[in-house]
Amino acid sequence: MKASLFSILRGSFLSAGAMVFTVGAASVSAQSLSSVSEEECVYGDCASGRGTLALKTQWGPGEYVGNFRDGEFHGYGRLEIPISFTEREVYVGNWVIGIREGRGTHWNGKGKLYIGQWENNKRNGQGSYIFDLPRWNENEHSEFWLKENFENYTGGFVDDHYQGQGTYRWPGGQKYVGGFFASSKHGLGTYYYQTGTGRQQYWNYGDLIR
Repeated sequence: MKASLFSILRGSFLSAGAMVFTVGAASVSAQSLSSVSEEECVYGDCASGRGTLALKTQWGPGEYVGNFRDGEFHGYGRLEIPISFTEREVYVGNWVIGIREGRGTHWNGKGKLYIGQWENNKRNGQGSYIFDLPRWNENEHSEFWLKENFENYTGGFVDDHYQGQGTYRWPGGQKYVGGFFASSKHGLGTYYYQTGTGRQQYWNYGDLIR
């Protein structure tokens, strides 16, 4: 396994802060891949094939199961890393030479789940970012069900920010549908009350104009 793998990935697993009622800038914290002290290929080909790489951390064992190329995660794979004695962070999806690229699902271990497109280790493209999940089990619920039952943002992302057209839903049934820029409401949009009644709004980089 190339020593460069963890230098590429270390600090790349991001978790942005949830918005409460208005859209704020994402706060980013890194996953502690620096806690990986040992690695061992325990099954298959961890150089240029498919295999299982066991990872040792201060919080317990982690692992990557999936495809490799030249000793890097490449293709489809699942990486799970403990971030405490009780919490585990998971990424399941596509990789390109150790970088998250394409579609993937990221559970930050602390209530936040992203399902969508990635580019250069960041959320880029269309995706759903779901907040305040008490727990996450793979394949237990569909993306549609999660969007309908938890607070979330669904729409465009650019470099980990909400950007473009999107929808922000609150647990009470309210939602905002419209433009975003750098994780702030921007441009025309419509706020929908619990009754379904809509109110048109115009925002300028997070400031409500009318």
